[in-house]
Amino acid sequence: ILALALAKNLERSTTGLPGSQSTVSNVRTSRTTWLSRTSSPVMDAIFRRGADVLRIDEAMFRIRGAEEMNSYTTDKEPISEDLQIVHYDQGQQYTAHHDFGYPDSRPNAPSRSINLCMYLNDEGLVGGETAFPRARNAITDEGIKGVPQKGKAMIFYMRTPDGNLDDLSQHAAMPVIEGEKWFANLWIWDPIRD
Repeated sequence: ILALALAKNLERSTTGLPGSQSTVSNVRTSRTTWLSRTSSPVMDAIFRRGADVLRIDEAMFRIRGAEEMNSYTTDKEPISEDLQIVHYDQGQQYTAHHDFGYPDSRPNAPSRSINLCMYLNDEGLVGGETAFPRARNAITDEGIKGVPQKGKAMIFYMRTPDGNLDDLSQHAAMPVIEGEKWFANLWIWDPIRD
């Protein structure tokens, strides 16, 4: 994944959802590139494994033929975005934010609903945790942090079971203190639910 990302031009990360006005902001200081499922067999395997982990038919993560899943309708095909690769140098971060965007006014309009995140390195890395400041559990009420470990992944949901956007999914990429951090996001959208 890193070799594919390094072969592309990483650009300053922006804020905003795909298809909307995105802006460069000091709340997000990393660099980003995007890798499509069709860019290599490695990427196809990543999308297939992501679908397996999430227990979603992998066909939902690609353009489908007329004979595939024709009983399933959605305004978004595929329901996954390209894989976002993010690079953080020392001192770079992304302050607390939500990955979902507020959907349009249609009832049950699609929105990002799942993030499958992958840590791509950890050697020499200090800091760079993924913090969920509003998350609570039976052990702590101080939020939780995911510590970068190469090859590890985490999944978090941005919608509650009743379909509401989950404010507790707010998270931050904490500043890198030493080294560099490579991270990947695979966002999955909820389809229209008639």
